[in-house]
Amino acid sequence: MRKLLTSTILLALAFVAKAEVKMPKIFGDNMVLQQQTDCNLWGTADAGKQVKVRTSWDGRTYKAQVDTQGKWRVAVRTPQAGGPYDITLTDGKTLTLHDVLIGEVWICSGQSNMEMPVKGFGNCPVEGYNKVVLEANQYKGVHYVKIPSVMSSKPLDDANCEWKEINPETVGDASATGYFFAQVVNKALDVPVGLVMANKGGSRVESWLDRD
Repeated sequence: MRKLLTSTILLALAFVAKAEVKMPKIFGDNMVLQQQTDCNLWGTADAGKQVKVRTSWDGRTYKAQVDTQGKWRVAVRTPQAGGPYDITLTDGKTLTLHDVLIGEVWICSGQSNMEMPVKGFGNCPVEGYNKVVLEANQYKGVHYVKIPSVMSSKPLDDANCEWKEINPETVGDASATGYFFAQVVNKALDVPVGLVMANKGGSRVESWLDRD
């Protein structure tokens, strides 16, 4: 009887966990979305369910139908640069993304010259490193996410990553080229800047192309 009860509880917990709406980790707290565009959001949930997405910048609710593969996608309209905002998703259980900024988003892709962080490779930081660290708090609107390098023979649906706000503790891990570019954009336009750091030194061009 005890074993039967335990199995029933575990089965119920598994069902509850499966029912939760989920998104790839690149969608998370502190992320930056491109301003004034139709921005795609996607994820997974139980097949046949409906996912509702509410954006706090305009109070609008979008609806997406989950397909037979358990996948959903919806495009939300973003305003002019600003924030922070929240995005709330629900399919019966609620997921909320906090401190979302709207601004300019750039992909920092390439090899070692784009991958090299502000702290440098092999304990050899970029020129003026100490000054960069001391002034990092001046760029509160600059956030970045680093896509980890994982070997795979096919495209992956997710990556173990998270958005970080630039500050003296995080600036060292940011792409130096990407970060110095973001400083210029941030100063010139006075908007938040999001950097998606998808780079890997020494990678072949074929790694960045689809199979076709």
